[in-house]
Amino acid sequence: MLTYATAVLLLALYFSPIVVIIGTGVVLVNGIVVYYLSRKHTETGGYFNYAFKLLSKRFGFETGWIYIFYSILYAGGYMVGSAFVLSYIVGVPAPLAFAIVFIPSSVFLIFGIKPSKHYATFAASIEIAVLVAVIFVSLYISHFSFYSPIKSLPSPSIIFLGILFAIGIPTGYGAITPVSGEVKDAHKNVGRAALMVIIIGGLLEAFVLYGLVDVGITTHSFSAMLSSSVPVITVMRSFLGNYSVPLLLFAAVNDGILGSLAFLTAASRSIYAMSSNKLIHPFFSRISSRYSTPITAVYFVVLISGVVLIPVILTINVFVLFLFLGSIAGLANLAVHLIANFSLLSESLKSAARSLKRIGVSLLAIALSGFVLIYSLITSTNVLILVFTGYIIAGFVILEILDMRKQQSSNLTLNKTIR
Repeated sequence: MLTYATAVLLLALYFSPIVVIIGTGVVLVNGIVVYYLSRKHTETGGYFNYAFKLLSKRFGFETGWIYIFYSILYAGGYMVGSAFVLSYIVGVPAPLAFAIVFIPSSVFLIFGIKPSKHYATFAASIEIAVLVAVIFVSLYISHFSFYSPIKSLPSPSIIFLGILFAIGIPTGYGAITPVSGEVKDAHKNVGRAALMVIIIGGLLEAFVLYGLVDVGITTHSFSAMLSSSVPVITVMRSFLGNYSVPLLLFAAVNDGILGSLAFLTAASRSIYAMSSNKLIHPFFSRISSRYSTPITAVYFVVLISGVVLIPVILTINVFVLFLFLGSIAGLANLAVHLIANFSLLSESLKSAARSLKRIGVSLLAIALSGFVLIYSLITSTNVLILVFTGYIIAGFVILEILDMRKQQSSNLTLNKTIR
């Protein structure tokens, strides 16, 4: 609400609730693909496993490579967004605000899923209650008068850029599948959780945005909202005064910790799965006997996150940095799910009893994700395109180097055997 939804609101204005619903629809189709895949493939690794088992070793590596990029950047987006909100509300310096979120996320990550799940359940329940309250309070303030979201349509390029941020709202399900190996009854619960996250999260946020815009129109403060860096905060401050500060601080810190913890956990499990399948060094598959987590992968993710994010947050405006991280992570998100969609299509076509339903869902998901990805690339800045494509190409180069080293090692072993 305070970060990704704010970006959608600033871009799409009156049309922003519809953009969120469209984004939710795109995510839901991909979520149904995950639902089908997760019922059969329950190992740790998620998207990497789908591509590795159903497409090829190369697609598996590239999927894991892109997923690590996507999940760390999404985690960074949550942390940087929280840092911006903290600095905006109470004037905390951005590096200190970042540390307030980064340190607890890292600690929870090291301790593992079991201790952090209690915090996550409690905090997320409070946030859902707050979102529902915001919707009803907004409608009450606007005297239950309803505006038309299609009264002013943005340009197609703005709509698609808005969708790129909108898919970041209910995309928490993207962090579920990599931890499948640690989920009870994963063949049932992973897919169900994915669909619930998308539907509940997307629709709640769409109604929140609708309520806020409705308030802005009814109270003739919509232009003032848009002139603010964070319209959501402006609205809440105007109606709750100082009482809004603790609520906003809780939401900012909590979102930063929950969002980053989920995606950093997923990144570490993807690295662990790639290591366990001997695509990268076995060092990353070591399990901590104390915390029952892939500890070397966890420490690596914490280190990489710090190395990537700390220098840039010291030099770049936090809101600009958030927009950049959100945009490029959104592109990577679409790429990962596009490969997952092809994985389901491949599995369905190879199956003896071909399911027309699964084939249809996978084709629809491929069409939607592919179209949004291509259009997003066309309308993105050169810097975004360069970083995104450069990272993907780097993955292929690294895989070639690893294959060459394995081939050389095999040849040396063979020569020694012959001698």
